[in-house]
Amino acid sequence: MADENLTPAILTSDVARVLSSSTKSAPIWSPRTPRWILEFLRTQAIVPVEGGAYQVNRVVDDDNGTQIQKSALLHVPSKNLKASHSHPDNTPVEHSAGLYDTSPREIRLQVVQSAVKIPNRVPALYSDNHDQLQAQLNVASEFIAETAENLVFNHPDFGLLQNVAPRMQFGVDGPPTPDVLDDLLSLGWRRPDLFVMHPYALAEFRKQATARSLSLEEVEVFGSPFTAWRGLPIVPSNKLQFVGKAGGGSGKGTPKQEAGSHPKAQVQGGGTSVLLMRLGEAKQGVVYLSAKGTEGAVRLPSISVEFMGLSESAVTGYLLTAYLGVAVLSSGALACADVRL
Repeated sequence: MADENLTPAILTSDVARVLSSSTKSAPIWSPRTPRWILEFLRTQAIVPVEGGAYQVNRVVDDDNGTQIQKSALLHVPSKNLKASHSHPDNTPVEHSAGLYDTSPREIRLQVVQSAVKIPNRVPALYSDNHDQLQAQLNVASEFIAETAENLVFNHPDFGLLQNVAPRMQFGVDGPPTPDVLDDLLSLGWRRPDLFVMHPYALAEFRKQATARSLSLEEVEVFGSPFTAWRGLPIVPSNKLQFVGKAGGGSGKGTPKQEAGSHPKAQVQGGGTSVLLMRLGEAKQGVVYLSAKGTEGAVRLPSISVEFMGLSESAVTGYLLTAYLGVAVLSSGALACADVRL
């Protein structure tokens, strides 16, 4: 007769997990952003550069939109370019000379690098679910790409915020509104391609439009929807940082976040910029400079990977490198409005 007090032998879940292997995701780096601006620049405005530098040659002429006398309405204002029109036969034709700037600007490609080092045994022993080396290269390349987009806006030499012509910028002591974007269009009206603003500024713009009973349209680019104004996509980028928060000290950078508060609360009173851009060399717009031969890389776009060797400690090194720069070919290609929340 069986002993009713004996507990039946059952394979429990806790014991069974000893033989089970969970499904593992690839490494997730949370600060990653969509990097839309890099996407726009690399697909619509990339220029392969040889010799490590790009020279912007401009014709010296007026381009300030100043008023002219009524008697001169039939003539496009220019110092050195002339065109005859409505003239009788045998009349001397006006002469034109496009005088080049004798001190053209040269933009040198800047390097962004990171070294990945990994013990030689790790990829061999622990790559069952994911290639350990490729995972490390992917994470490092993500950070390089984020750094590259940040430099597009904030580099002290070629950054867009440092290269807006004085006549193409203005400031308002308030949030971005439809009126602000229309004022930008009045400056950069020559075939612009997109607006750029911080996600918090975009949220405030939507609120301002709603308060005015305006319905905002959407456009689809790269398979993703973007809020649009006057048919132009408004591209969000957190690289247009908020600076100089009122009462929060001086200097650039996002103020330290208080525990439990919403991140947006930390930028109230801070300033940021809204940009209007025209893209591409053919349109004399903003162009993205990349070292020739690296712009079309498949493994890591615009990032090269070089083997650095194996140390005596059996540690393998790889060098990740990106070369970049940005050039504003025509002063009318970039307009900027400084706003506050």
